[in-house]
Amino acid sequence: MTMTPILLNTAEAAEVLRVAAITLHRWRNAGKGPPYIEMGRKIYYRRADLEHWIAEQQRQPIRAA
Repeated sequence: MTMTPILLNTAEAAEVLRVAAITLHRWRNAGKGPPYIEMGRKIYYRRADLEHWIAEQQRQPIRAA
């Protein structure tokens, strides 16, 4: 039985989101992107927060009139 970690480091979160780790770093500095947790100097992401953030990014195409 494999346990899925609840907390992911930046590299793991970047893999889930299919972006570079530096992209997550830039998003944090810009105040955007998925929510994260700071524990001392370490940054973590909750898997559930990533999934929720992904769902919030969904957009519907706009039909031309």
